[in-house]
Amino acid sequence: LAPGMRVLDLACGPGIVSTLLAEAVAPAEVIGVDLSDALLSEARAHASASGVSNVRFQQGNVYELDESLGQFDFIYTRFLFQHLADPQKALATILPRLTPGGRLCIVDIDDAWLTLSPEPAGFRSFTSQAAKGQAASGGDRHIGSKLGNLLQEAGFADVDVQVTTVTTRQLGMQNFLDITTGFKKEQIPADHREEAAKELAEIYGLVNDPNAWGFVGVFVATGVRGPG
Repeated sequence: LAPGMRVLDLACGPGIVSTLLAEAVAPAEVIGVDLSDALLSEARAHASASGVSNVRFQQGNVYELDESLGQFDFIYTRFLFQHLADPQKALATILPRLTPGGRLCIVDIDDAWLTLSPEPAGFRSFTSQAAKGQAASGGDRHIGSKLGNLLQEAGFADVDVQVTTVTTRQLGMQNFLDITTGFKKEQIPADHREEAAKELAEIYGLVNDPNAWGFVGVFVATGVRGPG
């Protein structure tokens, strides 16, 4: 990133990263796009409170990006692709929104890289059921390790994938479990929720174990639009 680069933040949520991107590329424009009106309102309030004027937000769908948005030197999206039923369609929509030489950066996870030590007895069952629930609604808890292949198949050049490890020593066990595991109770199929509640309580028991560790791999995949 450099001053003067035009940036699109896809699935921008409350706009915290959008505002940071805007500070990095000022005076160029950053546009944050999200489906949620509520989150977009938060994003606008956050940008205003931060005194950042070169960012704006609008509602949009990754499958139907408005051509009036124009093209961007950099497109960023974090924790979106795990929710997409058709990631290739999304990439086909994103690619034309890049300038020739423009770069896409996707940040996402693969739950195969999520580990706890010591591992609670119900941990694998809980995460497996959550993955099934998300898959039933079109998502993929293992999208991270597939991103390189998806970008190449979609026609991106200079594809690269790196993995950053995030641990409980960085976040604390409570925060780590909230971010990686606790929210998954909403994805558990109805016929497994009673058992899943017990499994989740056991998992959160690690908060009281000062010797426990957790690790998760965050995949950072990038690709460039070629000159053609």
